[in-house]
Amino acid sequence: MVERLNLSLDAVSEWGEANLVGFNATKTQACLFTAKRSEFTLAPTFRNVSLPVTNHLELLGLSLKSNLNFGSTIESRAKTAAKKLGVLFKVRRYFTSSQLLSLYQAQVRSCMEYCCHLWDGSAKYQLAALDSIERRAHKLLGDDPAVKSKLQSLDHRRRVACLSVFYRIHAGECAQELHDLIPPSPFHHRTSRRGERMHAFVVNISFVRTKRFLVRTAKEWNALPSSVFPEKCDLGLFKARVNRLLLNR
Repeated sequence: MVERLNLSLDAVSEWGEANLVGFNATKTQACLFTAKRSEFTLAPTFRNVSLPVTNHLELLGLSLKSNLNFGSTIESRAKTAAKKLGVLFKVRRYFTSSQLLSLYQAQVRSCMEYCCHLWDGSAKYQLAALDSIERRAHKLLGDDPAVKSKLQSLDHRRRVACLSVFYRIHAGECAQELHDLIPPSPFHHRTSRRGERMHAFVVNISFVRTKRFLVRTAKEWNALPSSVFPEKCDLGLFKARVNRLLLNR
C-alpha cells in the first residue's frame, strides 16, 4: 500500500514540476483511515521527505480522525455557533423576526452545516449539541408562525445535503475514483414486484467503514421515487424535488 502511495505522490510531484506548481513537502500530512488499533510503522515519502503518519488531519477547517469519528468536529462547530447565536440574542431588539431568521441562517446555521454530509450519521449524543442550538434559535425568532415555518430542521437539511452530494457523485461531477465507488445495481431483481418500484439509478455499494457516507446515503437514494430524478442532469431541480418530498413525509 505504501509503495502504491509513493508512486502516486511521485506522479503528483512530476505533475507539479511540469505545470510550474510548487508543493511544500514539509506541510504535507499523512493519515491512515482504519478501524484497526495496531500502529502503522511504514511512512510514505513525498519529494524525498518522510511523511509521519498521524491519527488525524486538519483539512479546510475540518478535523478528520483516523477512525472517522467526527465528535470533536461537531463539538467545535457547536461552540462556534453558540457564540454567534449569543450575539444575536444580545442585539435581537434591533431586528424583526424575519431579519433575525436571515441572520441566523447566514451566520449560525451555515456554521453548523459545514461538511455536514460527512458527519450526518454520527451518534445522536454527538449531534445533540447542534439540536440544542436549533431549539435556542426557535426562541430567538419569537412566536411568529410565518417566520418559524421557514426554518427547516437541521436533520432535514442534512438529509437533503447528503442526497444532493450523492447526486453529484452519481452524475460524475467529481473525481473519477469517487464516481467509481457507487457502481449501478446489476438489476437482477427487476422481474420482482420490488424491482418494478425501483428507479433506474439504483446503486449497489458493499459496506466498508471508510465509505460510511456513501453506504448510509445509498439506502435513502435507492428508496427515492423515480419522480424526483430530472430527465437531464439538473442538481437544482433534483434538490428542490427531494426537499419537497422529505418535507411532505
